[in-house]
Amino acid sequence: MRGATVKAAEFDEIAPGYDESRGGTARAAGFAEQLAPLLDPARPVLDIGVGTGIVAAELTARGHTVHGVDLSPGMLSRAKARLGARVAVGDACRLPVRSGSVDQAVSTWLLHAGPDNRAVLAEVARVLRPGGRYLVIPAGGTRPTDDIGLLVGELEDRLDPEGSRRDGPEWLAPIGAAHGLVYEGTASERPTSFRVSPRAMAESLTRGLFTGAWAVGGEASRLVDETRSRLLALPDPDVPRVRETADVVLVFHRGT
Repeated sequence: MRGATVKAAEFDEIAPGYDESRGGTARAAGFAEQLAPLLDPARPVLDIGVGTGIVAAELTARGHTVHGVDLSPGMLSRAKARLGARVAVGDACRLPVRSGSVDQAVSTWLLHAGPDNRAVLAEVARVLRPGGRYLVIPAGGTRPTDDIGLLVGELEDRLDPEGSRRDGPEWLAPIGAAHGLVYEGTASERPTSFRVSPRAMAESLTRGLFTGAWAVGGEASRLVDETRSRLLALPDPDVPRVRETADVVLVFHRGT
């Protein structure tokens, strides 16, 4: 429980600027456009890791009834302003939801952020009805391959050599299968691009959860500092790069 408390506090701290740091309403609307066609508007949706509720609000605007749980009260205070009473504090590893009661659930950029993915998928399998679906938009859909992306990707691998924060299908599919979740494949892919300079990325590495990395200490801090120095040593560190990636939706269903 201590780890969960620390993680909640980290997200409480960044909640005020979280949406703006993640592309705001425009990006949330893009995620909702990916998810909405895969959801039944006649059935409620459980958003696991609802955060500030910005994606859930976009799904609501498209005719879906969304209920959300999140570990961070700070994030949920913003979600409540968007979704009202349909949100609750809850750990994705111990969902406050009755077994077999959920028809469809979603998570957007959750599984890379520190929860035990085995526990999360076990909980999803528990709360889904047979045949119920779980849609995941992973943070690691595709990694940017520009000079910034190569350095940050290397840092992520060095910080997580066991792959505990990987959220691609090659990692999640066998975990899900062990708990009765069948991986159907990728249902949607949305190319995106954004601009950031090496200096801006180096500065963001000092803010822990604002990066593709995360809050770290000890030896991991040395690796982050090393990557900051390498970013600043890139040619033209103040010139923004056009960084290209793609957001995908992974589809799981609860086996019967």
